[in-house]
Amino acid sequence: MALELLAPAKNADQGILALRCGADAVYMGGARFGARQAAGNGLEDFEQLTREARLWGAKVFATLNTLLFDSELEAARRQAWELYEAGVDALIIQDMAFLEMDLPPLPLHASTQAACDSPEKVAFLAGAGFTRAILARELSLDEIRAVHQAADIELEAFVYGALCVGESGQCYLSGAICDRSGNRGECAQPCRAPWNLVDGAGRVIVREKHLLNIRDLDLSDHLEALADAGVQSFKIEGRLKDADYVKNVVSHVRRKLDALLERRPELARASLGAVRHAFEPDPSKTFQRGLSTYRIHGERQPMGNPDAAKHLGECIGEVRSIQGDRLVLDAAADLHPGDGLAFVDGPEVAGTVINAVDGRQIFVQDPARIRPGTRLHRNLDLHWLRALRGAKVDRRIPVDACLDFPEGAVRLRLEDSAGFVAEAQAPGTFAAPREAAAAARTIQEALARLGNTPFELAELRVAEPRFVPVSVLNALRRDAAASLEALRRAPRAREGRRPASAVHHPLPERELDFTWNIANRAARAFYERAGGTVLEPAAELQENLQGRVVMTTRHCVKFELGWCRLHDNPEPWRRLQEPLGPLFLENGPTRLECRFDCARCRMELVLHPQREQG
Repeated sequence: MALELLAPAKNADQGILALRCGADAVYMGGARFGARQAAGNGLEDFEQLTREARLWGAKVFATLNTLLFDSELEAARRQAWELYEAGVDALIIQDMAFLEMDLPPLPLHASTQAACDSPEKVAFLAGAGFTRAILARELSLDEIRAVHQAADIELEAFVYGALCVGESGQCYLSGAICDRSGNRGECAQPCRAPWNLVDGAGRVIVREKHLLNIRDLDLSDHLEALADAGVQSFKIEGRLKDADYVKNVVSHVRRKLDALLERRPELARASLGAVRHAFEPDPSKTFQRGLSTYRIHGERQPMGNPDAAKHLGECIGEVRSIQGDRLVLDAAADLHPGDGLAFVDGPEVAGTVINAVDGRQIFVQDPARIRPGTRLHRNLDLHWLRALRGAKVDRRIPVDACLDFPEGAVRLRLEDSAGFVAEAQAPGTFAAPREAAAAARTIQEALARLGNTPFELAELRVAEPRFVPVSVLNALRRDAAASLEALRRAPRAREGRRPASAVHHPLPERELDFTWNIANRAARAFYERAGGTVLEPAAELQENLQGRVVMTTRHCVKFELGWCRLHDNPEPWRRLQEPLGPLFLENGPTRLECRFDCARCRMELVLHPQREQG
């Protein structure tokens, strides 16, 4: 089984960076209909990226994973064909309307927004013609194994990056209260905002804390277990992240995956080219909200990060005293001028920059909001960041070389492990050398100088000892390498679309409410033909969702506060007496009732009418 490292691409430059750092595939949004409105790209960007990907035998997936309205169906179909012409290898979709369209012959990947969260649902998608399912992030290893056993389909799982607190594809909070639908790529992330926790009597139990904010995911130490459970593609989240994040995290996961492949020779790599990093990747140094393994082992663990919804970085200590711009810490830390500091100030994350360091004493640019007892974090390590940005990442494809001497010429043949072959030839008469060993060394050294190409010499075979001038060898090497690179970058046949099964796997449900995200006539026709009864359209077409569940989540405020009677939380972030009656989350006029489905270990948020202010 070939294992794929799949990286995010905000744009073509970051996609190329991800490939150079060792990604086997990248995913990028088109001009419209991707689930990140701020990460759209034109066709020229895709052409540039796919040309680079082909060099490494890697792939490019295009995200078309928003819900579509009737007026957008034709534009979405046209964009799918344009992306095909630009060279992409698969389309990532959520809306089943695409299955009713005349699409290009490309594999379809079911977005995590399509709620790939159960064996029954994934088996249904496989029968409908999907090649791959992108699993819901909240699934455990046992749940992934069950999906793998039930469905003949490739499985892709997130292994690093931000987590949605709501179950994948089933969160309507942003659309309901901000008029910005997550399923339309417009999520305003109200889950990262501060909320009050209020009881039925109106008493504020917790004030202005990020009660729905959860930590980020890091399963980089669990790649082997995921592969054994059936996962083929390991996905990094982050199409809105910067180049530093991409270089750091892709390099980090690549190292972990390479170690697995070395340990397990029956597992293969999905693209070509060994990667050497001239820096030490460290996920804690770039954006993250605290890292966790979430639900990978099925157990409930504390996931909340109520104090801050932004990147705080590594804790460096507590402020003991302040005098002007001089802070005295409780212990010395390895800090430098230019490092960025962050700290929690009420519901916000504030920051400043270090001007000078003297043992436990640091001098900062803006101490105004810092008090004795403030816990400081370093969210920008300037020395490490400079090393990251300046470090070369070298990806090379091994090639075998053969030098022989046809009549009146010398010829160099280069071949890679995928079977691509290129030749270069020079005319001349090449006599036997006076010193065979010296001539052999000269040939070896000249043909191994592939530093300005994407190749490295693996094995050289010379047909017979001859003397060849270095200038001729250099020209042969340059011409053969350039020809091989052009061959590798050229368009070639791609995998086609998987046909739908003659007999579909049954729908997991027959009566389809708004959580099935049916926003157009084509999706309705698809589900009706599959045996479903559409009770109502998608949330985006509802007048309002008052009284409806706008988020289902496996994050639970009762558990986080130590109030759960089924699961012990040894480290609740705050110890409070459990209130009586219902619980509500409030932010401004918005009021959400917390309902607890303890049998399924879920929390549901129900939208209530807006509260009067003042």
